[in-house]
Amino acid sequence: MTETQTGGRDHVLGPADAPVTLVEYGDYQCPYCAEARPILEELVERSDGKVRLVFRHYPLDSVHPLARRTAEAAEAAGAQGGFWPMHGLLYENQDRLDEDDLHSYAVRLDLDLARFDEDLAENRHAGRVQENRLAGERDGVRGTPGLFLNGDAYGGPLEIEALLRAVEEAQGGAKGRADRTVFRPGPESPFDRFDDPIAEICSEERGVNNNTLRRVVELAVEIAREGREGRKIGTLFAVGDHEEVLVRSRPLILDPLAGHPDDKKHTRDPNMRETVKELAQLDGAFVVSDGGVVVSAARYLDAASDNLDLPLGLGSRHMAAASISNRTGAVAVAVSESSTVRVFDDGKVVAEVVPEVWMLRGYGPYPGRQATT
Repeated sequence: MTETQTGGRDHVLGPADAPVTLVEYGDYQCPYCAEARPILEELVERSDGKVRLVFRHYPLDSVHPLARRTAEAAEAAGAQGGFWPMHGLLYENQDRLDEDDLHSYAVRLDLDLARFDEDLAENRHAGRVQENRLAGERDGVRGTPGLFLNGDAYGGPLEIEALLRAVEEAQGGAKGRADRTVFRPGPESPFDRFDDPIAEICSEERGVNNNTLRRVVELAVEIAREGREGRKIGTLFAVGDHEEVLVRSRPLILDPLAGHPDDKKHTRDPNMRETVKELAQLDGAFVVSDGGVVVSAARYLDAASDNLDLPLGLGSRHMAAASISNRTGAVAVAVSESSTVRVFDDGKVVAEVVPEVWMLRGYGPYPGRQATT
């Protein structure tokens, strides 16, 4: 696969004279962008010279605090001819994007380390990243990945055969669909977005780290489906703004997670996820930091709010979820004993998940999705 440059600015895969240009606005912490990467690269390979892929940065700063810095690292690598190898490493290691990690990737790519580190220290490529972000805003991008074929927003499924058909249409001068699509993993669904808590995750709307929220929602679905010891159980998670959540809550019992190191309490750790399932049998809520660490368990959320408008039939657990999401910057995920998972933001129900429907629509349990976290 060939790498070319257009105008000395864009990073491009594919022939410079390809009749179809696919522009992707992406974010290095976005799990959907990570899923899209191999599909888009396969598209370039299979298009017989018809497509060139242009990547532009669109960091979602409020939910992905490392995305902008990581984009600068990609640009620093690009200044030494290593943009696409770094691009791949960053998407393959989304959970490891701190400063030491970025330096280690530069080592792996045999870059000039002094130059790479100095570029990052001096923020030499910050302007380029911001230029891309503003270009995306002008193009109407609201989430990632934002895709455009010859200037028209791509609104179809992010699957190779559908993309190949869209390329043929674009090459023939057919107008692309006008609506913008945020990539959703799994098959297309007849259900609307209210039934799909993942559909809006990769946007800035929720205000928390979407990687973390995604793991918690998937874990909540597993708890709802599996229960414990042959019975259904209910539980509650408060995700993000954990310091404020701790202020507005109190322990019901001695905290079973106290004293354990953070690296053993991360939501990506399979052992921790099984521990959470066991502890979910206790009363109280889990408090999860924006970075994905379960900082506390079995807490009583003391954040009463007035004028909450909840559907009839929801009990105290859902009232607590609505209240904590209203009084703090956290998003709450509640598992009811009827096996329904509800997501609360700003005091309102923003998503409902029926586990059986979730599974039928292609969303497997967490272990089957580790490559995309």
